[in-house]
Amino acid sequence: MPTPVNCPCGTGSPYEMCCGMYHNNPGTAPTAEILMRSRYTAFAIGDFNYIAITQKLKEDPKQAAADIEASNAHTQWIKLEINETEEGLEKDKKGMVSFSAHFKEGKHIGRLSERSVFKKVKKEWFYISGEHEVEKNTPLVNSDAMKIGRNDPCLCGSGKKYKKCCAVK
Repeated sequence: MPTPVNCPCGTGSPYEMCCGMYHNNPGTAPTAEILMRSRYTAFAIGDFNYIAITQKLKEDPKQAAADIEASNAHTQWIKLEINETEEGLEKDKKGMVSFSAHFKEGKHIGRLSERSVFKKVKKEWFYISGEHEVEKNTPLVNSDAMKIGRNDPCLCGSGKKYKKCCAVK
């Protein structure tokens, strides 16, 4: 997938000044929330190596990028919403980020809601685990920031026009 102009994580910042910095320098995300946003963006643009190196899963510590890619092959990530954070700041050793990530698979849309646990190991944040729920065929809640015209670039960061991407029913 081409590199998006605006970062898919929802900050409104250019990709290169936002999550792109962390994708180019893994291990440098200063907080758990920033790591979570950069991981979401990595899923959205298909940077599965970044996902693999920024996690230390309890149940599958050696999960490979190819496995992550295979399980996400048909998913297009559309929008991220941060619901809550606990700890996870620069001086903390652990953190939690609760989020909702809207996605599209074929003609269906859904929402992944997760409470993610992060841990700092030797000054680097890692995703450790998460409790999640997937709701299929959910309405995509559009905020004022998401108002988009048919000919505008798609919010998912694909580089396509909205009418040729996420607007396709």
